[in-house]
Amino acid sequence: MTAVLRSPKPEVTALAGDTLGKQLQWRRRELGLQQVDVADIIGCNAKSIMLWERDERRPADRMYPALIKFLGYEPWPEPVTLAEKLKAERLRRGLAIKQAAIVIEVDECTLWWWESGRWMPRLITTKAKISEFLGG
Repeated sequence: MTAVLRSPKPEVTALAGDTLGKQLQWRRRELGLQQVDVADIIGCNAKSIMLWERDERRPADRMYPALIKFLGYEPWPEPVTLAEKLKAERLRRGLAIKQAAIVIEVDECTLWWWESGRWMPRLITTKAKISEFLGG
C-alpha cells in the first residue's frame, strides 16, 4: 500500500488571504482567467482589476454587485453591528453614500457617521426607514 500526500501549492495558499484583492486573485486563478477576462465579466478595465488585486485601489461602490456575483459571495465578514449592516447593504446595492442617504431620507453626512459607528440613529421614524433599507 502506498501513501499519497497532497498539499496545496505554496503560491495558491498565499493567495487565500482575506483582503478583497486576494479574494479576487484567488477566484480569477481558480477559474483560469486573465485579468482582461475578469474585467469584461465585471464591466471595468483590466488596470482596475490589477490595482484591486494588489490592494492598491478600492473598487467604486457601484462595482460591488458585479464583484459579489463574480466571487459568488460577499467579500466581507458577516455584518454584526448596525454600522456594518448599513455599509454591507449599501455596497450590496452598489450605492454611493449620497445615493443610499437619499433612499433612507437622511443627510449623507449622517449616514457616514452611522456607517463609521460614531453615531446611532435615535428617531423612531429614522429607525423604521433604516429597517426598511436593510430589508426588515
